[in-house]
Amino acid sequence: MNLLRKYWQDAGAITGVVVCIVLLMNPAILSDITGMLWLSFVAILFHQFEEYRWPGYFAGLFNNVMFKSDTPDHYPLNTQSAMIINVAIAYVFYLLPVWFPQVVWLGLAPIFMGFFQVVWHGIVVNIKAKTLYNPGLFTALLLHVPVGIWYIHEIVQRDIPTAIDWIAGTIYFVFAVYIFIIKGNIWLKKSDSPYSFSKQQLGAYGRK
Repeated sequence: MNLLRKYWQDAGAITGVVVCIVLLMNPAILSDITGMLWLSFVAILFHQFEEYRWPGYFAGLFNNVMFKSDTPDHYPLNTQSAMIINVAIAYVFYLLPVWFPQVVWLGLAPIFMGFFQVVWHGIVVNIKAKTLYNPGLFTALLLHVPVGIWYIHEIVQRDIPTAIDWIAGTIYFVFAVYIFIIKGNIWLKKSDSPYSFSKQQLGAYGRK
């Protein structure tokens, strides 16, 4: 488990590279809705790598700036909770639509979350931290947004989504944010957690 806690984001990035190679070897998939959903999955894997490995200091910023923690190395977010929350988001929330591409609302929800990442990293966190960049912003802008726009353009052009798909996708997205991000951090926080972030993952935010 220690190995997984330390390297889950690296495993995700490797998985993302492998998926990209497979897609490049099978370009016909990219013209299909399933291919776009695979790219959405890749986007979240690279996004998490940017947040937690390179440059990787989002955890320190999150704990110190967003929550004014006295112990930003492990509270409220710690390596255990970060792993559980992010792995669940990537391999359940983002990967599920790949296996059921015909269920449009299932695919729309992670696309909406990708757009939400731009608002979160680009506006909310930057304003709070008084920065122009924080880990996660580049992949949100360069991957989540174009893939999301492409996906929505294609399903609309093909006249696939119904009003119910848009509504259900929005509800599912809000529910996922609430369960994975809001409640997940509440359920898994622990003031005496032994699962601390590294100095790199804290960056300049390692102290209160």
